[in-house]
Amino acid sequence: MNSNPDSAGLELIQSLSRPIEPVPTALKPILPKLPGIRCVVFDVYGTLLASTGNEPEINNPPHRESTLRTLLRQHGIPAPSQPSSLTGHLDALIVREHEQARQAGIPFPEVEIRDLWSELLQHPRDKRLEELAIAYECMTNPVWPMPGAWELLAALREREFILGIISNAQFYTPLLFPALLNSDLTSLGFTEALCLFSYRFRNAKPGLALYETMKDCLSRRGIQPHEALYVGNDAEKDIHPASETGFRTALFAGDLRSLRLHQSKASLQQPDALLTELDQITALLPEV
Repeated sequence: MNSNPDSAGLELIQSLSRPIEPVPTALKPILPKLPGIRCVVFDVYGTLLASTGNEPEINNPPHRESTLRTLLRQHGIPAPSQPSSLTGHLDALIVREHEQARQAGIPFPEVEIRDLWSELLQHPRDKRLEELAIAYECMTNPVWPMPGAWELLAALREREFILGIISNAQFYTPLLFPALLNSDLTSLGFTEALCLFSYRFRNAKPGLALYETMKDCLSRRGIQPHEALYVGNDAEKDIHPASETGFRTALFAGDLRSLRLHQSKASLQQPDALLTELDQITALLPEV
């Protein structure tokens, strides 16, 4: 394994990742022309990347606990004697951080997971801790590129659309792109200043904070909200706040595992388009 932390992280992700086939939905695409779009902004998990992390056999408490204790031995980090359930305590630390942030006026907070791993394991925030966090994430929330993701990004890049990201994410999320798509975000066509990952802002979706930040970033580039298309798989976390901020929206319904319609919430904004394949995005967009 290379000594460079990023190289080590990439190799770890590659070694622990396997193809994931999305489960088709019964929905039919709705693909209206959306004139004037200059920028396409993506969600990551469930949109550009398929995930099986919400399946019970992967993310149940006994599996998570045994996975963590195995990884501690592999990475040479001693397991604290207390508490008996390390993963249960990690969950409790996340709840504590969320509650403190809400009391401070942040309605949808995000944590910096490295800080919590460090507190849980009584271990400094070093390379070994980061590699353990990456391995644990890969084993409890495995991901793989959605079919057509690389090809879509190449097509949008060729047509000179500005590309961005708004995602609930942690430090390892940007590493997933070079690890699984063989190109970093910039090479894939994303503008670095338009890649908004929740852990960097301590704000998460469905709050409006990340969308408002994106709106400001685009405004500095002369792009109005209605000239940006936001693509996500969750009607509440993605489509509604993006619509409230003035963006055009497309709901990605290409994987039954990750599709979140929230049909009981009638007040949610409706998407402008509905996609069942990622490459359908190109049908929505004007020629540039």
